[in-house]
Amino acid sequence: MRVLIVDENADFRMVLAEYLREGHAIAGEEARGRGLAEPSLLAIREWNPAVDGVPHANEVEAQCDAILIDSHIEPADPVVWLGQLRAALSRLPPVVMLVGGRDAEELIASAMRIGVTGCLSRMELTAARLYREIAEAIEERREETTIEKSLVTGMYGTPQPTRIQAAQPSGAPSIAGYVIERRIGEGGTASVYLARREADGLEVVLKVLLPEFLKETNVVERFMQEFSLVQKIQSPYVTRIFDLGYDAGVAYLAMEYFGAGDLRERLKKGFTALQAIKLFTQLARALDAIHSAGIVHRDLKPHNIMFRDQHHLAIVDFGGAKAIGETGGITKVGQIVGTPNYMSPEQIRGQALDARSDLYSLGVILHQLLTGRTLYQAGSTPELMELHIAGPIPRLPAEFSALQNLFERLVAKNREDRFGSARELYAHIAA
Repeated sequence: MRVLIVDENADFRMVLAEYLREGHAIAGEEARGRGLAEPSLLAIREWNPAVDGVPHANEVEAQCDAILIDSHIEPADPVVWLGQLRAALSRLPPVVMLVGGRDAEELIASAMRIGVTGCLSRMELTAARLYREIAEAIEERREETTIEKSLVTGMYGTPQPTRIQAAQPSGAPSIAGYVIERRIGEGGTASVYLARREADGLEVVLKVLLPEFLKETNVVERFMQEFSLVQKIQSPYVTRIFDLGYDAGVAYLAMEYFGAGDLRERLKKGFTALQAIKLFTQLARALDAIHSAGIVHRDLKPHNIMFRDQHHLAIVDFGGAKAIGETGGITKVGQIVGTPNYMSPEQIRGQALDARSDLYSLGVILHQLLTGRTLYQAGSTPELMELHIAGPIPRLPAEFSALQNLFERLVAKNREDRFGSARELYAHIAA
């Protein structure tokens, strides 16, 4: 673990280095006590921006796993300093910033733009906490790299040997090439099972169309459409569907399994401001990939946002998705698809939808990430829909005031007032 400490004050750099060494020792003792592998060796390098300026890109890439920087460095502005470094690198290493006082109010907006991975209050700094924050930032980056590589290899995680079972769970279908372990859910038209692919032991989700719908042409077409739409998208922030099959009278989709739960569950615990922004940014990147493939999701909500691990999410369930600009097909103009809490005004009216409808849903989710509440609360569904159409846009809590304009552009009642695309949104927050 190689850490670059950036501050113009030599005494403060020395204190931070000692904190990291102490935290590393504590982590080692905890690992030994639990019979776990000890943390990797710690290497610390100090950098004085007042004297040394911005390090060369090749130095950072070759000698740095993470950057620890204070939000007040003289004479440089840390935002500018990190921006210059990011411009010179193919990818900025994980960055942990120390903040305090007035810093916190402006940190959220600046963090979105410079790629800060985590932040710690100077007043609450401890050796264990500092080391843990940096170690988690490095591990998060490694997980992200693994996910991106999985898009090339087609495999995420390590396959496990197939566990042979004496019998299928009660009521489960028999599908060649898969060993079904248990049922994990059921929707209006399909049952969902956890299974393993016999060829390599990969854990998958099987979405199996209920038998009574096999003769319903409209339902079968939508079921098959989900496969064809997702196959067009290549993004670490979007689910993968491995197989579409029809076996012994059973129609099924074999999809990626997410063992870390969904956003709906995570919202119960709440997020720090920086965690919320990081998840929001991932969702923006996901929608950029979806919309670039010519698809509008139409049902973006926490239930359809799954986690591959503790830090990385993926959008799932394209059963209601549609090609952008498609006017015919399975769903007609005037037919509403979506969930009332997250539906755009034009979606509620049954109008033709484009990417900006998904951006409205994303704005509702941003509000929920920051406040723990959906955009509007009402006593009935009609009242809720009316609020989405004509209700006032709420103010974010004062600590998130830097995000108010961004938020209002996402949930504007008139879609012409929103960002034109997810790419425009992502360029705005990543600029």
